Amino acid sequence: MIKKLAGKPRVAVGGILHETNTFARKKTQYADFMRGRAIGVGEGALLLTRLRGVRVPVGGFIHEAARSGLELIPLLWTFAQPGGKVRHAAYTRLKDKFITGLKKALPVDGVLIDLHGAMVTDRCEDVEGDFLECIRRIVGPEVPVITTLDFHANVTSRMAKEADALIGYDTYPHVDYWERGVEAARLMAGAIRKKIRPVIAFRKIPLLVAPPRQCTLIPPMADIFNIVHEMEKKLGVLAITLSGGFPFADIREAGAAVTVMTDGNPGLAGKLADKLAVEIWRRREKFRVKLTPVKEAIALALRTGKGPVVLADGSDNPGGGAPCDGTVMLKALVEANVPSAVVAVIADPGAVAAAARAGAGNHATIKVGGKTDRLHGPPLKLTGLVKWVGRKTYVNKGPMMTGLMVDMGRAALFVVNNVEIIITENRFQPWDAEAIRCMGIEPRSRLLIGLKSAVHYRSSYQKMASQIFEVDTPGIHSPDLGNYRFRRVRRPVFPLDKM
Repeated sequence: MIKKLAGKPRVAVGGILHETNTFARKKTQYADFMRGRAIGVGEGALLLTRLRGVRVPVGGFIHEAARSGLELIPLLWTFAQPGGKVRHAAYTRLKDKFITGLKKALPVDGVLIDLHGAMVTDRCEDVEGDFLECIRRIVGPEVPVITTLDFHANVTSRMAKEADALIGYDTYPHVDYWERGVEAARLMAGAIRKKIRPVIAFRKIPLLVAPPRQCTLIPPMADIFNIVHEMEKKLGVLAITLSGGFPFADIREAGAAVTVMTDGNPGLAGKLADKLAVEIWRRREKFRVKLTPVKEAIALALRTGKGPVVLADGSDNPGGGAPCDGTVMLKALVEANVPSAVVAVIADPGAVAAAARAGAGNHATIKVGGKTDRLHGPPLKLTGLVKWVGRKTYVNKGPMMTGLMVDMGRAALFVVNNVEIIITENRFQPWDAEAIRCMGIEPRSRLLIGLKSAVHYRSSYQKMASQIFEVDTPGIHSPDLGNYRFRRVRRPVFPLDKM
């Protein structure tokens, strides 16, 4: 038993985050997590300084801790952009750094963790389960361990066993990072002071859901969350987490899950978990995705002439591990003779370098995109105007991760046939309209906007768009789950099998 200190409850805080697409070929390295640290995260006091006031879960931790009288002991918080399997040595190095910090911080009264929930290494399917188990071994069974999770978490039985509460986002696009951080810290304060005794009921559902149908702004997820929020009003219910899961992680426990937390009432938790799982399962057919061919979507936009029309290229979504240099949508726009269009973004350091050599204001012929693989379209040899080139960062101003800085690296604005192509060194998901506005382009004034995003773009574009099309393009984040060869996921599972 670790003896507690007098004074404010001491709560260790941190996290290691990654969404792993096991179908992506390029491994995620330790250096990728260090790049994440460079744009607003860190260790020790720097962690709290950089994330205070930022609308991410740790920002919510910080805010609620001050209100609830908790002393936060910052350890390590870092992330890497979604991508292929993490090198196990990289994860081990980060975990060891975190665990070393936790041991030095002892004794603590609680541990608040921010995790994604879908991290996979080349040796471990359930990284978050492993991480939480390591923390539990150090602090013991009596110290509350509470974690926030991404909506796309592949929640496992091991995670549910090792944590006292799993607080997942209620929204996709994720506009409630802050609120879930506040909720987790509030539960932590109650658990430490023995005002509540969280117990968990966990149910795994044999269901893989592609990202477009996980969107909580529209049915069926919108309808299910109405049920969730009604259940959360019941006496004794602390929180309910519905995880859509990340179907591009070919692991045994991939897919949707329900976690119900009650105040010392396992019977109520189990009853509600069963009921919610059934409500989700009976709607399974509504989770099927319908995609629109790119040329058909462009033709419809040209016919109406009313913009902006958003083309969501979810198959090349870097937020799900895709390379973000796919060219299928770009090629269709360039060839369509559209009056105005912008594409955000093509991640291609070589094309940016070529634009820089040509110089702003000059015409150039540049090979754009298609450099990572041939799954997302070949490189396009394009001739156009280099309108601007240089280093670029912006700060999110929309409702998602408000205040967080995004580093594009060097970037170029390359204009071909009335299509403005934003080419960047760094790979990132351009969900915030500032990704376009920072290049001097007002998205509302364009007929067509091509975005490398599956759903998060709706946080900025849902209200301004005249139409939205989820376009049918190839790639490792394709919403058509029949395109993948699953080997590890438990079977049978919908929609891969007849159920």
